[in-house]
Amino acid sequence: MRSRRAALAALGSIIAVATLAACGYREPLPPFHTADARFGRLAGGGEHPTKEAMCHHWGEAVLARDEWAASHVSFPERNVQDACFTPVTHRGRDVQLPAPPRGCSYPAPATRATLEALAAHLAALAVRPASASRLFPCALGADERSAASRHNARTLRALARRADTFPYAAVIVPGEGMPEQAGTAIADFVPGGACRALAAGDLERLAAMPERSARAADALRGGVAPVVIVSGGAVHSRLNEALALMYLFQCREHIEPERILLEPCAEHTHTNLRNSGRWVDAMGGRAAYLVTDDGLQSEYFQDSSLFELIMGSADQRSLRDWGYLLGSWRQASVGNNGGFWYTPYRFWAEPREGLGSVTCVDEP
Repeated sequence: MRSRRAALAALGSIIAVATLAACGYREPLPPFHTADARFGRLAGGGEHPTKEAMCHHWGEAVLARDEWAASHVSFPERNVQDACFTPVTHRGRDVQLPAPPRGCSYPAPATRATLEALAAHLAALAVRPASASRLFPCALGADERSAASRHNARTLRALARRADTFPYAAVIVPGEGMPEQAGTAIADFVPGGACRALAAGDLERLAAMPERSARAADALRGGVAPVVIVSGGAVHSRLNEALALMYLFQCREHIEPERILLEPCAEHTHTNLRNSGRWVDAMGGRAAYLVTDDGLQSEYFQDSSLFELIMGSADQRSLRDWGYLLGSWRQASVGNNGGFWYTPYRFWAEPREGLGSVTCVDEP
């Protein structure tokens, strides 16, 4: 009995800490502007480090010069031009936004050739699914890899041929996995599959994904970005989170398949950011609009959270797992707490022909 009481007490402590960990903190906008990572620059003197040095020796090459580069925290509102920062106002299911900063509309004319080339690469990958690709950094089956590559090639071709432009390159939506999702009616949903009815209880088993996809669909309809990147793998069950999100966008939100990009490999929140950032970079984008619900994940994405005391922040985990920082993000939503400006370029205010276009998310 004593051991049971001790176990229950320990469980209560864990729950209490986890509850506290849900508290995210958004740094107030400083009244000053400095030349460091918080404002998109790299502090310190001398030549900027090379990409090789940054991505493989972040501590020595970056942190020794700029202690603020140990986290993603940025204040793009202070420099919307270089950050390509656009606030997004959510009122119910209506989304409103101002015109993007000058030079930030996506896709730029030169980017359309980049999109066509990327589409050709993916079409070739669909024929040879065993070929290596950093855009699919997981052990997908040959059929899955071919289907995802073929679908994404169609999406990118359609995007390259659109005449309109947008403030952000993409909306990013992370999935959320649960073991019980293996029993849902869409556990085997594939690109091009027909819509089917969800069974009783399936919507609840999909956890926060219906809420996230609804909010992201509102952003798409409001003109925030041309495409949505659905991110998540088959980590917790045989259901692939990216494909479940694709189903929700197509079949519940009536978003055209050609506006959906599949990122079916992420295993955790920080890999959602890394893998989706790779697509933004490969697409020639500058910034994306990261969308989640108003629960634990939105707190985790804030500038700081007590969650890092338990599992580590996204910054701590990326430095531990890969040795570099993923980029910068900052809440951009008005009306909810779940929308974030995200760029895979940590030093986004540096000249783009130099350090401003260096990212480590494309590293192996």
